[in-house]
Amino acid sequence: MSDCCAGGSNGSGSCEGTYDFLILGGGSAAFSAAIRAAGLGARVAMVNEGTLGGTCVNIGCVPSKTLIRAAETHYRHGRSAFTGVVSGGGTVDWNELVAAKDELVGSLRRAKYEDILSGLDRVDLK
Repeated sequence: MSDCCAGGSNGSGSCEGTYDFLILGGGSAAFSAAIRAAGLGARVAMVNEGTLGGTCVNIGCVPSKTLIRAAETHYRHGRSAFTGVVSGGGTVDWNELVAAKDELVGSLRRAKYEDILSGLDRVDLK
């Protein structure tokens, strides 16, 4: 991840005319486009506001499904499908659950976005 205007990975010291492809966003579709374009030899500028990974990894699919699955597990643990079997759901440590969800989101963001981007020398993040 370099800054082209400061003489980054392309060594030009100028942003004007140094890119073949501009991508707006930093989610999975943006990364697919960047990887493909760089693989075809294009110089790519990826412009992203906020956290890499887009909606799914950061605030959508991954965090919501993690919390939904935890709630489902707690619900099922507290109920038995069989008459005469008593189950106890116990308590939920919300802070610990949210911390675990945040760690999962962070590890996926690093593995699926940040680590990949650092290996793409034809792609600059802006």
